[in-house]
Amino acid sequence: MGPEHSVQLESIFRYMSVGVAIIDCSNWRIRYANPYLLSLLDQLQLSQVVIGRRLDEVIPEDLWVITHPFIEQVCATGRRMSWPDIPYEGFLARRGRTSWRVTIERREVQEPDSGRESYDAVHTILVTIEDVTELARSRLYVNAIDSISSAIVGPFALPLVLERILQAVQEMVGSTRCAILLIDDWESGSEYRYAGHDGRAETDMAADKPSTVSIAAQKGVHLRSQDWHPQLSEQLLLGLVARDRRTLIINDTSTIPEMKLPLLDDGGTPRRPGSVLGIPIFEPTLNRRLGDGISTHRAKNAYTTRVLGTIEVYHRRARGFPAEEVELLEQFAQQAGLAIQNARLFLRIDQLAKDASRNLRQREYIMQAIPDGVIIYDSRWRVVEANQSIRKLLGWTNDVIGLHITEALAKSKAIFSQDYKSKVNFVSELDERTRVKLIDEVKLTSADGQHYTLSRSYAPIHDELGDVFASVVIYHDVTEHVLARERIEAEVIERTAQLAQRNAALELARFAQDMARARMELLLERLPSGVILISAGDRSISIINRQATQILQNLGVPIEPLDDLDAATRNAVGGNAEELLRMSTVYASSGSPVPYDKSPLALALNQGEASEAELHAVQPGGQNLYLLVSAAPLRASDGTIRSAVLVLHETTRLKTLERAREDFFTTMAHELKTPLANIRAHVSALLAEDLQWSREAQRDFLQSADEQVERLVGMINHFLDASRVEAGALRLELEPILLPEMLEDLEERLEALITSSGRHLEVKMPANLPAVMADYELIISVLTNLLSNAFRYAPEGDTVLLELEAVYGPNKQSPTGVELRVTDRGPGMSMEQQTALFTRFSTFAAMSRPAIDRPGQPAAERRRGSARWSPATGLGLYISRGIIEAHGGKLTLISSPGEGASFSFILPVAGNTNREES
Repeated sequence: MGPEHSVQLESIFRYMSVGVAIIDCSNWRIRYANPYLLSLLDQLQLSQVVIGRRLDEVIPEDLWVITHPFIEQVCATGRRMSWPDIPYEGFLARRGRTSWRVTIERREVQEPDSGRESYDAVHTILVTIEDVTELARSRLYVNAIDSISSAIVGPFALPLVLERILQAVQEMVGSTRCAILLIDDWESGSEYRYAGHDGRAETDMAADKPSTVSIAAQKGVHLRSQDWHPQLSEQLLLGLVARDRRTLIINDTSTIPEMKLPLLDDGGTPRRPGSVLGIPIFEPTLNRRLGDGISTHRAKNAYTTRVLGTIEVYHRRARGFPAEEVELLEQFAQQAGLAIQNARLFLRIDQLAKDASRNLRQREYIMQAIPDGVIIYDSRWRVVEANQSIRKLLGWTNDVIGLHITEALAKSKAIFSQDYKSKVNFVSELDERTRVKLIDEVKLTSADGQHYTLSRSYAPIHDELGDVFASVVIYHDVTEHVLARERIEAEVIERTAQLAQRNAALELARFAQDMARARMELLLERLPSGVILISAGDRSISIINRQATQILQNLGVPIEPLDDLDAATRNAVGGNAEELLRMSTVYASSGSPVPYDKSPLALALNQGEASEAELHAVQPGGQNLYLLVSAAPLRASDGTIRSAVLVLHETTRLKTLERAREDFFTTMAHELKTPLANIRAHVSALLAEDLQWSREAQRDFLQSADEQVERLVGMINHFLDASRVEAGALRLELEPILLPEMLEDLEERLEALITSSGRHLEVKMPANLPAVMADYELIISVLTNLLSNAFRYAPEGDTVLLELEAVYGPNKQSPTGVELRVTDRGPGMSMEQQTALFTRFSTFAAMSRPAIDRPGQPAAERRRGSARWSPATGLGLYISRGIIEAHGGKLTLISSPGEGASFSFILPVAGNTNREES
């Protein structure tokens, strides 16, 4: 080769994207290397001068050990060697794994002999190195897609698809540690959820639980992380990828210690990855196939929707990821997303098919045994082909081929439910059906007289230019399917009716249960006794009513809140009944304390005995609280004690009434004994034979005895009136009463009382007061009782005021009643005294009445007929209130300690039909 040829080759090699080197076979020295090869050596940091140096001095030792035998073999034999695809990882930091086509062949170079004009043949090695990385990656990409596609269409499960995806990732980028992470609970079109997303706290996600993540497939992941199921969050790389919808790279994971990553298997030792690459796997949502002309850029953007998971590549040490590998994996992730979605859809379809196969198996067997009928028409709707099934169905022969559809149907022996002859534009309608690929149902009677229901589908047949040159009509026998559907619909209607009946029965049962519960709640609420249901196992309160809560609070049991009984009742449910009852001390009738173990509840729960006891306790205020306590066990069907019912009935008022009654009868016995003793003494004196009495003395004795008899009659009338008031049987003799005349009569009757009391009576009565409708004697009795009490308690020399005042209705035109009010300036009464004042056996009058020898008290003697009741009975105000209430009014008291007392009531105006109750 001449010098001019060398210059030309040098110019060519300078601009070639193929590395070229010439090596001397005798000493392995590099005689030539083109700029492209030198640039590769420069990237490998082998940029020192290489021309003239031995090959083993330039390339790494491990590479020399591999290549030296091949170079020697080529030099020795002259045989050409070529390797189409050699992987190389020397450019991992910049390009990842690369692939090279390497060719080695021996060449003879003619060189001039020194000192002579002849040329010697020198054996050299021509080495060419061509970068075929893109071609290799494309081949690997295609092979990976083909492998995944075969897994999708074959009988393979999702794990095999994922395994093939990881295998393809390893082959494409050479990574030995990678994994596929998928978001659990996947549903097409749904949105992922993770804690902290959209600024929401985890506490706000109770009703929207975050999704979890699983390692669906892995290579090189430690066993500890293979069953890893973290929640989807921003502490996961998948969480960040799902949020940002883009590839994320962490070159050094130590800079983000809070990031949660799976552990790598480093020779059996778990190790955190030094760097990680996360490629999003998007859910495919293409609206049309990629083959319809959609551009690569549009196809890529079409996948950027919901993230299904990530393909993650790990390295033990911190390092970068070449952009070429990242872009390749991003393209591959699109196909992986489609593969994953298809595998999942196939899995779901398979599951649905299995579920439906039990009901449809028989029908499917019949359908598979009957081939579909197929007719192919040309563009003018002439019959081109008809299979044997449709010929048998329609009764066609071979002579229908080439006939127009109307002529062919005219030769059919089948009878259609819809006559095509009635169609005005039959062919136009067929064209439209074919264009929209219509599927309809048609019923017909076949040529052999059989009745069928067929699914008829129309479809156009396109040529390579997209033009329609033919149409196909397929008749599919769905007779059994339609019959089954009708049966199912009838069964659904029947089952729906049955379910409706059952639902109605359930609603009635639920309503009855609700009514029973409502009645029980109403009963517990209105029951005057406290009721508690206690579980025998843990002594917890299952049911408690308000009355029981009130009694327990009165016993000093701290059931909060004390000011809200309903809330306290709700809070008491679930509490330990034994602990609550042990907080208070109760006493028996003898006054000795009753321990809890001897209480009725303990006997019911521990021994299964039903019992009751009269107990009392001292309330926090010092008052006695009397209770009738009863408890009974509730047993299961096997006889075991399941729970117990505790009933607390407060008898404090009953005990108070019993004591008042006893005091009353004691007082009455004493009161009755006194006049009887007086009568007996006077009668005995008169009957004594040894004593002689004058007529005057005898008259005095008889008059005294008569007065005592009158006193006894008054007491008995008093009791009878009280009984009538209590029974509501007080008879009124109503009549119009002129108030001035009645007050004049009243003053005459009380003249002796007023004179002897040392007090004064002042009557304030306006003129022209209307007459009232009332019982004259009963109203006189009420006023007598009120004035007698006022004279008794008013200070000596003071004035008792009797006021009368007209009461007007809403119209303010005419009075509807007259108010009578008795006021004194005595010691007054507390609210407790006022509450007890109107009770039947109240001893307040006897307890608080001034002594008979108190200065200014009225004389003991009373005028005959001047009073109806004895002041010692304590029934005066009780009967007075009953009389006023029988008149439709109300006896009102206004008093406070040291401020005196004022009793008032209203009587209706005579002739007024619209009486107003005071």
